[in-house]
Amino acid sequence: MAGMSDATPARAPSPAPPSDEISLRELYLVLKRRAPWIVAAAAVAAIAVGLFLNSRAPSYVAEATAVVARAPIEVDLGTSLRFRPEVNLTFDTYQTLAFSRGVLEELALERSVGVAELRRALTLERVTGAANQSTSFLAVAHQVADRDPQRAARLANLWAEATVRRARDLLLENLDAVEVITGEGLDAAREALLEAESAFQDYTAEVAIEALRARSVALLEAESETIVGQRDARLSLTQLRSELEVLQAQRRSDGDGGLPVVLTGAPEVTLTLDGAIASVQASVAGLEARLAAWSDEAERITAERSAVARELANASVRLSQLQRAVDDQARQVDALATVEPGVAYVAQVAPSGARVLSAALVPTEAESRRVLLIALLAAVVVGFAGVVVALLAEAVRDPRVNGA
Repeated sequence: MAGMSDATPARAPSPAPPSDEISLRELYLVLKRRAPWIVAAAAVAAIAVGLFLNSRAPSYVAEATAVVARAPIEVDLGTSLRFRPEVNLTFDTYQTLAFSRGVLEELALERSVGVAELRRALTLERVTGAANQSTSFLAVAHQVADRDPQRAARLANLWAEATVRRARDLLLENLDAVEVITGEGLDAAREALLEAESAFQDYTAEVAIEALRARSVALLEAESETIVGQRDARLSLTQLRSELEVLQAQRRSDGDGGLPVVLTGAPEVTLTLDGAIASVQASVAGLEARLAAWSDEAERITAERSAVARELANASVRLSQLQRAVDDQARQVDALATVEPGVAYVAQVAPSGARVLSAALVPTEAESRRVLLIALLAAVVVGFAGVVVALLAEAVRDPRVNGA
């Protein structure tokens, strides 16, 4: 038994599983085995692409160049106000205008195609100027590809002109608003000036200020004359009263009223003492009555002059206010009348910066289709794809097929 157990042969070890790694030799063999198919596929792709490109009708490209440049305008209105329009466009803004629905529909009607199909034939290239920043000079090339060279040139010119019109409309948008506001403001200011002048004239005619001034001067002179008359009357009254006292004292001392006397105011006349006393008393009474009348007249003149002075002051203040209103409206009219021509001039000149610089010419040579280069690229792409497919096919192939 022991011998039999000793003679039992040992079990052979199981073979190791195949490795997943592929050596360079195996890759070479795989590509060598698949090479005819890869080369054939690349050749077929190159031939197909070449035939396809050669079968297409030739395409002509026409180019029109448009520019948007800042107009060298800065209007000095004679005051601290300066007017300088902002007429800059970025390339992004210009591109948005060029491919706007209205412009494309205008071109589509000319070519009788859809907007989506037309868009593929249009190319916009920035020649100079910043892409997304305002620049003082922007040049853009409008390129149109078409099978008909004349139509390509016509479409390029039409596209450039339509885009430039949209650019001008955009540039003039603010200028038009300023021009309208200035014109309306000038009309309103002129109407306000006419109303202020009419109010001034009506009030001047109503109050007759010159007549009030003349009346005030006349009252002032009358008041002065009254004051002088009162002063003279008081002086004369004082003298007469003194003379009367002297005469009365003499009458009391002499007791004879028939004595002849001569009055100071009438030295050429000789009166009796009683007659002189009576005459002086009459003169004193007359001066007192006249002085009382002058006092009343002076009060009346003073009251009237005060009333006229108040009326004249009110009228002067009101006339000054109306005159200031006229002057203010006149200054506003002058300012707007100065601004309006400048704004109108800028509105006319500023859009000149957006224009078609060079119109498209009818192309004489078709666009290069680069058949050889594109066919070679197609062969390379298909060949690379064939290599990838061959490697993937080798990777997923069942290993037992090799053993068989």
